[in-house]
Parts: sequence; structure tokens; C-alpha cells
Amino acid sequence: MKRISVILAAVAFAACGAWAQTSAQTATSVAAGATAETNAQNPHLAEGTTFQTQLSQSLDAHKNKVGDSVTAKTTQDVKSGGKVVLPKGTKVMGHITEVKAKSSGDANSSMGIVFDRAQLKNGQEIPLHVGIQAIGAAQNSAMADTGASDAMAMGSASGMGGGAVGSGGGMVRAGGGLVGGAGSAATGAVGSTAGAVGSTAGGAVDSTGRVATGAAGSVRGAASSAQLTSSTQGVVGLQGLSLNAAGSNTTQGSVITGTGRNVHLDSGTQMMLHASASGQ
Repeated sequence: MKRISVILAAVAFAACGAWAQTSAQTATSVAAGATAETNAQNPHLAEGTTFQTQLSQSLDAHKNKVGDSVTAKTTQDVKSGGKVVLPKGTKVMGHITEVKAKSSGDANSSMGIVFDRAQLKNGQEIPLHVGIQAIGAAQNSAMADTGASDAMAMGSASGMGGGAVGSGGGMVRAGGGLVGGAGSAATGAVGSTAGAVGSTAGGAVDSTGRVATGAAGSVRGAASSAQLTSSTQGVVGLQGLSLNAAGSNTTQGSVITGTGRNVHLDSGTQMMLHASASGQ
């Protein structure tokens, strides 16, 4: 009987151990599944991820105040870990952390911006820890500036050509006076002079026109290359503005400073954002 009791006790003990091990494995599997589900429901950007956005509204240091909301939209799918975390058109939202307008006593201005969350099209919000790595002029603004430069270049060319023609005309009129005094013998010489002057003036206009067109092409090329990339840093195409991206944090955000001008960003301004470690 004692031997049977010992055997039964050993079997019961082994059964309890097996049950405990199975329960532990089940709990581990459930926890892993819950973690995976949580990660799927709460996607995040890996540190170092960069992505481009466009500002959805204009910002101005004279008009905006601390706490005003700031919204931008992603211009392409944003991937992290090989998966799309922020689809194209996702809203990236934040607020203004500090603002100082240009005044008579201080020619400089500044504006701090922090982006802290993204809103997917289904309404789900994802917390973000990103800073502004680079800022570029809105594409429509760059094209408008290019058009103005073209007009100025062509106007300058026409003015130079017109001056040359006018000068030639003056010489012809002076030659006409000589024709009246010297008779028909001078007519041929004067005509030749007028033709030479006209040809020279036309050549000057044509040559200037070609130079002006080339200059305008260079401006257009510079404007088209203003598209930000993942390696772009600082401010592109916005004179008088600088960006303090190195000092970005969750409280102050990225600070844009205007030297001798007021900080103003048009709707559509390009912003390259950079994901940092959580809490930095």
C-alpha cells in the first residue's frame, strides 16, 4: 500500500508540474500575441526615419500666438520597418511653442513649432516624436518667383536692345542732315551707315535676348531643384530665415528665426521631418 501511495503521489506531482509548464507557455503566448496586436494597432516610426510634408496653412509671427495648431500633410507613403506607417496624405499635427514678431526695437523674429501626433484617414492618432530637419519654399511660390525673374530678364534685354536702336536712329538722323547739305552723293554713304547701325543694334538685341533666356533658364533650374530630400538640412529658398533643428525637443520644438525680417511661411511650404527617440 505504501508503495502504491508513493507512486500515486509521484504521478500527481508530475501532472501538476506539466500543468504548470503548459499554463506558463500559454500565458507567454497570449502575452506575445497581445504585444503583437498592440504594435499593429499602435504603429510607430523608427528613430532616424525622415519624411516630407507640406504645410496646410500659412504661419506668421505677427499673426500667430503660442498654442495655435499647426497641420501638415505627408506627400508620400512613410515606411518604417518595411511597412507603411503613415500613408500619403496623413495629417501631421502640432502647435506653436513660442513666437516673437519683428518690431521697431528688434529686427529679428522667431517661431517654435513642435509636431507631436499624426492622424490617419480612419481617425486613428499616432504619437510622434519628430523635429523639423529642413524647410523649403512652396513649389508654387518658387515657380512664381521664376516667372518674375523671366519677365525681369526679358525686360532688361528689350531695354538694352531699344537703347541701341535709338542710338542708331540718332546717327541716321544726323546723317540725314549731311545728306541735305552734301547732296545725293552722300545718300549712299548715309544709307550704308544706317544699315550698319541697324544691323549692329539688331545683333545686340538678339545676343542679349539669348543671354537673358539663358539666365532665366538657370533661375528655373534652381527653382526646380528646391525639392527637399532626406539629406537636406536647414532652409532652402527662403531668404533671411534659419532653422535650429539641433535644439528640437518635445517642449520647444524646432525654432525658425528671421534675421531682419518677420517669420512667415506660406501654405504649401515644404518640411522634411526627422523621427527622434521617444521623449527627446
